[in-house]
Amino acid sequence: MDAEGRPTTDEAALQGALLSAGGYKGWGFGIMAEVLAAAMTGSVNSLDVGGLKLPDGPPHRLGQFYLAMDTGTFSDQFGARITRLLEAVAEDEGARVPGQGRLRRTSVDVPQVLWDKITGLSA
Repeated sequence: MDAEGRPTTDEAALQGALLSAGGYKGWGFGIMAEVLAAAMTGSVNSLDVGGLKLPDGPPHRLGQFYLAMDTGTFSDQFGARITRLLEAVAEDEGARVPGQGRLRRTSVDVPQVLWDKITGLSA
């Protein structure tokens, strides 16, 4: 939105605000992301983030939150349920899920020191 609250797709948006994708449900997901990435990590919240492209100044203190789950503990049907969901999205013309079409990774490189810390915290 521009500074007067009118929809815009040009640089007038720099003086206005972003709208949540997905209406009130998208707004709710945004709040959840804010709680996880800022409140739970002790990082700066979105209301206090400075310019992200400034050439000088202190670090931005942005937080990140990662959730690692062993899907095998939830249900032996986890994979089948996700596959069914993705197939339903694929049948909806114009719809897609994030990452669709990307190659699936089979491994991730994690430094041993970090892996030891993660497994120690999970114990």
